[in-house]
Amino acid sequence: MKKLITTCLILISCLFIQGNENIKNFSQLPDTYDIKLSPNGEMIGVLREINGERMLSIINIDTKELIFNHRYVKKGEIGGFEWLSDERLLMSKITTFATRNSKFPTGELYAVNIDGKKEIILTGRQAKRSSDTAKDDPKKPATLIDLLPEEPNKIMVQFFSSDEFWRLYKVDIFNGEIERYAVPPVRQPYYQFDANGQLIAVAGVNKDTFDLQIYLYNKNIPTEYFVGSSCSGSDVDCIEVVERKAGSISKNPDWTFWKSDSWDSRLELVSYNKDNNTLVTVENLGQDLSGIYRTNLTSGKRKLIYRHDTVDVGSVLTDDEGNVYGATFMDGYPSLVFFKGDSKQKDRLKYVKGLFPNSLISPSNMSDDETRQTFMVSSDVNPGIFYLVDSETETVTPLGKFWGSIEYSKLVPVEPLSFKSRDGATIHGYLTRSAIGNSKDSPTIVHPHGGPEGVRDRWGFDHRSQMLASEGFNVLQINFRGSGGYGLSYQRFISGNWDGVLTDLFDGMEYLHNKGDIDQYNSCIYGGSYGGYAATQGAIMRPDLFKCSVSDVGVYDLVNLFNTGDIQDSRGGKPQLIKRLGADEERHKEMSPHYNAEKLKVPFFMIHGKKDIRAPYEDAVKFSKKLDSIGFEHKKLFIAKEGHGYSDEEVRYETNMELINFFKEHLN
Repeated sequence: MKKLITTCLILISCLFIQGNENIKNFSQLPDTYDIKLSPNGEMIGVLREINGERMLSIINIDTKELIFNHRYVKKGEIGGFEWLSDERLLMSKITTFATRNSKFPTGELYAVNIDGKKEIILTGRQAKRSSDTAKDDPKKPATLIDLLPEEPNKIMVQFFSSDEFWRLYKVDIFNGEIERYAVPPVRQPYYQFDANGQLIAVAGVNKDTFDLQIYLYNKNIPTEYFVGSSCSGSDVDCIEVVERKAGSISKNPDWTFWKSDSWDSRLELVSYNKDNNTLVTVENLGQDLSGIYRTNLTSGKRKLIYRHDTVDVGSVLTDDEGNVYGATFMDGYPSLVFFKGDSKQKDRLKYVKGLFPNSLISPSNMSDDETRQTFMVSSDVNPGIFYLVDSETETVTPLGKFWGSIEYSKLVPVEPLSFKSRDGATIHGYLTRSAIGNSKDSPTIVHPHGGPEGVRDRWGFDHRSQMLASEGFNVLQINFRGSGGYGLSYQRFISGNWDGVLTDLFDGMEYLHNKGDIDQYNSCIYGGSYGGYAATQGAIMRPDLFKCSVSDVGVYDLVNLFNTGDIQDSRGGKPQLIKRLGADEERHKEMSPHYNAEKLKVPFFMIHGKKDIRAPYEDAVKFSKKLDSIGFEHKKLFIAKEGHGYSDEEVRYETNMELINFFKEHLN
């Protein structure tokens, strides 16, 4: 593979869409969402925006012929798709929920031939088949779990249920007939299958304790194996024998409890190899940083495959047989580690990485003969480009851009940084310098992320940061303690300490100020969700540091968070809130902007969707009225048709323009 072809496939635009206004371009949504290769490697499916409608185009790669443009069969849009065979597709329906910031699946799955014939809605409200048994009703929402290589006319789906547990079913892709397969013993399940589509294990959340748990599926694994939980945090090979009791804990004879860990730890299923009966997991296993482990289910022997010295495991790369050949990590810049062993997937990924060394490489599906594969390549200055790699012709062909409205050539690099906090902790983050002039002479926007716990900012393309940089602002993103990716102790530091971690932001500003990279006193603070809380509370704590503050769908009253919104009603509910915020109501008041409103001294702009139930709109109104009652003038923008974020492009444009104008009014 020595040639890099720069031409584009017909019908897939490789040109940037030139907008009239910079902000308008950044306010538009991506237009090519996914590209997947057919099993025979002859066609691609392109999920993209066409005239404001999300459609799936089927294109012959070699002839450039458009075979069919698919719309969702009923009112709605295509959210995602899979190739079931060379002739048949599976699609999911999406719609916009008012309480979220983007379009989400409705639970309707739709099968159709590539030419638009033999269509059928398999699951969801409009499913064509029904059942006399409520629990077996295909009209319930569902999601695709796995394709079944040994049963090509069927798929495995999970039906969502209002009772304690969800259920796995096999569904015929031509007539919609359903067959109950298994009921997982955990909530929020994630399944592991072998290469033949046989269920091996499930990971999920215990409904009572909220601990993470893994169960083994008795029907598809050897009957003789050891069951255990940990080896006292040791990374060495070990055997811990625990008496096997079928159905223990789950009270379901189909499942056997294997191991568990605390709710905020890492416990994930990665792959299963049937030949040697080994299961690969990502776990903390008593360590601060997560590692990749391989466990032989016959002997009980466990081995550490890899653990990074400073950061958690990102993603784990496996082949079709369940063999692990690499892993990703985000230590400032992204890194990719390859392990020993032969793998065509590894060789192809190495080759693509060599072509794009300073990029994030996301492999997609591969043809059955393993000669062709699609990839998405992205970076801090590249929102994403899809490529086709052909090992027979030794070519790499661009298929289309992910975000057509953005002019890639004008994007600016994102620089990783680390510094010592006032209490000696190493804190990480990123700086995006202004695209206009010197960073020292440019105003700075401190932009804390949402979440907060377990979420983090990453190196790569960030449309909001790039928009602000294009308008002449530096953007500082600090992964304050509580952020994910740097170990359990780093993440747990925020529990009951939502305001305390904000000093990490202040210390990062001082660090860059002393280096001469920014002027910390020519700055504003701005964020969404928890980031909105941080922007408000941060300005309350340090009115001397910021010239203004912007809170977008922010949290203002931590006391009321236990009584309103959807967090306290979700799985985990109030017990999870207590774990994250503590049980002391007076401490909640100390951390809440609402109870400290009189300390807010800088120009303040609040943006909120009236349909937001995650950060309740009524709390935003209450905080605004509190500011009015103390005579504090502030700017507000309450949006009638949006919730916790904004999916409408006109709304995005309006809010972005108001945001930029506010910053330019208060910054030099």
